[in-house]
Amino acid sequence: MSDRRLRGELPQHATRRQLDVLAAYVEAGGSVSSAAARAGVRPSTAKRHLADLRARTGLTTEQLIYVGRAEGWLVVDALEPG
Repeated sequence: MSDRRLRGELPQHATRRQLDVLAAYVEAGGSVSSAAARAGVRPSTAKRHLADLRARTGLTTEQLIYVGRAEGWLVVDALEPG
């Protein structure tokens, strides 16, 4: 994961790769296949990373995005001001 996409601490139960796929998912507008292409993985791998992240945290994808943005550990260039 590039440093531009990460501020603060990683969630305790998440890997950097899972968060990289989550950021790519947000940048891709919620498309798993586009997120996979952005992250350089197969769509099935992107789905697995997202599912594992949801299972580890107990949050939905939407909740992960909201919490990540609010706490500052999920930075998505397309959503950043300026």
